[in-house]
Amino acid sequence: MWKKISSKEVFSHPRITIIEDRVELPNGMETDYIRFKENGDAVTVICRNSRGRILLQKEYSYPPNEVLFQFPGGFVPKGEDLEIGVNRELMEEANYKANKLTLLGQYLINNRRSNSRMFVYVAEDLVKESLPSDAEEDISSEWVSEDTINKLIIEGKIITYTVLAAWSLYRLKGN
Repeated sequence: MWKKISSKEVFSHPRITIIEDRVELPNGMETDYIRFKENGDAVTVICRNSRGRILLQKEYSYPPNEVLFQFPGGFVPKGEDLEIGVNRELMEEANYKANKLTLLGQYLINNRRSNSRMFVYVAEDLVKESLPSDAEEDISSEWVSEDTINKLIIEGKIITYTVLAAWSLYRLKGN
């Protein structure tokens, strides 16, 4: 185990805070380690309608300058119940609220820089309900078959880790 000697904030922005820790390694050596401040976790939501179709979205992503496939989801701040966060994200990004939520599993988002986790849910029994979306989100949604998602993954058209990891959990545990 590493021992934290000191900690300082080196960058702060409303969306990210970077912390530099001085740590002692098990071999006694000291080093500086950069990590993200833990402000909460995140959710990815696989919406399944009564016909078994899955809600797949497309959204422009600035850093890669591409339109990417995604499932609804996002940040859940500390103190917000995960299921409330799931429905808030669904209402913001997909204009739905789920009456039935099933947790499939979780994974670490970036274990080298954070202890934040991504929680993957299946949302069913959906009703139309919306909240205002974030200003930088321009999302289009389409109901597709599971085979379509599998094909897009095989063809290398779905490349975000959130979709790939969520779909793995769904195929292994949720379907």
